[in-house]
Amino acid sequence: MTSHPAQTKDVMTRKVVSIPIGRSMVDAVEVMQELRVRHLPVVDNVGKIVGVLTGKDFSHIKELSKYNVETFMSVPVEWVSQDMPLREAIKRMIEKKISCLLIGDDKPEVVGIVTAEDLMWFLANRLEQEEKKHSPLTLFDVQSLDEIANQISLTGL
Repeated sequence: MTSHPAQTKDVMTRKVVSIPIGRSMVDAVEVMQELRVRHLPVVDNVGKIVGVLTGKDFSHIKELSKYNVETFMSVPVEWVSQDMPLREAIKRMIEKKISCLLIGDDKPEVVGIVTAEDLMWFLANRLEQEEKKHSPLTLFDVQSLDEIANQISLTGL
């Protein structure tokens, strides 16, 4: 059995919850807290994703009731294929200094989301599997791991 390099579809969250543009930030925070998510796509009136809210975008604001979601959403949205190798997805997130990628099909319609936290869980599980087998790490070669660790420490992701 030949294993393929890990791809975004291997770690993406498939059920993506969004919030309509024009909604209050209070509503967005309630949704994020209730669902325990840190990333919330923002959709226009036809359901197209136009931005993404992340907790860090508004964590410093005290009076959120004065604002709508479009005030703090990040644009443009980064889209990638569900077949993109994780190595490329991680590099893109580091280069763009972002903490999530939306996974789209050809339309693009969202079919999933990959967050930095998803990638950390995947890596932790992969490391645990490798430790159980007592074999060398196969997710990345040593040079790639060193490069990624260095970039993460430089960007603060």
